[in-house]
Amino acid sequence: MDPTKATNVARGASIYVICVGIAKFLGIIYIIPLTYLLGNVGLGLYNNAYAMFTIFQQLALAGFPLAMSKLISERLAIKRYGEAEQYYRVAMRTIIPLGIIAFLLMWFLAPALSGLTAVQDSGEAARYMVPSFRALAFALLFIPFMSGYRGYLQGFQQLEMPAYSQTVEQIFRVLWMVTATYYLMRVRHESYVFGSASATFGATVGAAAGALLLALAVRPIRREYKPLASFSNQSDWQALRTLYKVALPISLGGLVVPISNLADSFTVQNLLIAAHDSFREAAAQYGILTRQALYLIQLPLTFAYAIGVSILPAVSSAKAKKDQSALQRTVSSTVRGMFLMTFPAAAVLLVLARPLSATLSGDFDGAPIISAVSFMAIFSSLELISTYILQGLGNFYRPVRNMFLGVFVKIMFNILLIPTFHSVMGAAIATTIGYIFSSTLNVLAVKKYGQVKFSLFRYSIRFLLPTLPTAAVLWITRAVTHWFLHDLMIRSVRITSAVELLLAVGAGGWVYIYLLLKLGIVREKELEALPGIGRRLAIIARRMYPEHASAR
Repeated sequence: MDPTKATNVARGASIYVICVGIAKFLGIIYIIPLTYLLGNVGLGLYNNAYAMFTIFQQLALAGFPLAMSKLISERLAIKRYGEAEQYYRVAMRTIIPLGIIAFLLMWFLAPALSGLTAVQDSGEAARYMVPSFRALAFALLFIPFMSGYRGYLQGFQQLEMPAYSQTVEQIFRVLWMVTATYYLMRVRHESYVFGSASATFGATVGAAAGALLLALAVRPIRREYKPLASFSNQSDWQALRTLYKVALPISLGGLVVPISNLADSFTVQNLLIAAHDSFREAAAQYGILTRQALYLIQLPLTFAYAIGVSILPAVSSAKAKKDQSALQRTVSSTVRGMFLMTFPAAAVLLVLARPLSATLSGDFDGAPIISAVSFMAIFSSLELISTYILQGLGNFYRPVRNMFLGVFVKIMFNILLIPTFHSVMGAAIATTIGYIFSSTLNVLAVKKYGQVKFSLFRYSIRFLLPTLPTAAVLWITRAVTHWFLHDLMIRSVRITSAVELLLAVGAGGWVYIYLLLKLGIVREKELEALPGIGRRLAIIARRMYPEHASAR
């Protein structure tokens, strides 16, 4: 690759990681005002709608944008511009009608789908949730454009605009959600049924804004390459078949998480209602699980995703060159990097669950659930990382199979544990068990197909050594801060909890970095290799402990 082009790609990848991180951060911050406006019941309605929406979204896109990106990139490399343009044209002509069909299905099936979340009280469920389902359905008309444009730009290795579009999409989405929900709930004094519907419509506003920004970026590129794209060696039907072959495993893999969320939406609330909860009580518990506990897991997953995106081509290259030593180094360093970020994240979720819950919702109802999912930060990230490694090795279907098996295990434990605990605690534990199962299968597959050797147990012990003292510092700092703020007569739960979080995470972070370097677990270069924040961590390490930063 041309050095200038490689630099641009690396810069685009860094911007992509930062923008995805900002989008994820905004996706967590909005929970605070939304919980204040809607309450846990309203959040439950919101998440029920999203659980179904993600299924329709995957069906509408069918994996075509990512397949288009891959095929366009390959055709540009061999200067077949006509075929690159053809893949874009055929893919867009396919996913736009699919988006319209998905919109119509979600709109007209909303009453029936709502009833499935509470079979014993389907009438009440439909009355509460149909407005949110239908408000969210409109996003399916814009998402094919936005995703198709992103795939086209990524095929040209233009990563910056797709990155910016994610941030723009999230900003418009959050602004609409908060302002529209506030207007309906506090000015018009509408019920949380319509407040939840206004919040879900934010997805449409965000998708429209993202699609518009990307359309402006796509237009000059198409204008430049269209004169070169007048000839193709294949028919549109052949192009569609090629797209489908690449898109199928991507589409199946993309369906796993939505199906898992949908399984929770159906099983959790039905099992709670069967245990004599009302629909409102069941929806409130479901809201705590999904918009507090499981959403906090998205932050460590952001780093895992960034690591995965960066190592997939490295694994593919090592396999193509039959360079076993490079493959061994890549896999080992990837797993170490994942543990480096997820072990302290799990400690934060476990030890600081009470201030996290209070900061997000103003109460401590979600604290036990957040603690219960803390170890999921490690195993869900391990599943994601190992999936990217397997894809780099050319095994697209094995991780999909393993993820579906994990979902099946989760559903079985949902059925067993939710009635036992009579709360969503059972679902939190079941989800963690499902990730342990699927990530274990993935790791075994990586060792088998990659012919690589590494010990998860040995890596875990190494990163557990600095994590345990860090957890103690988190707990002590939080306890001392809580006592001090209470003594100052500060009564706002959100303010005290936010201050506790900031001070505890700050102190814990310094201790964790110090112990990593002091114990020789990582070096400065390994910190620097982390996407997004690695360079800053390396600078901090060099300034704090120059005698340890460069040594093993």
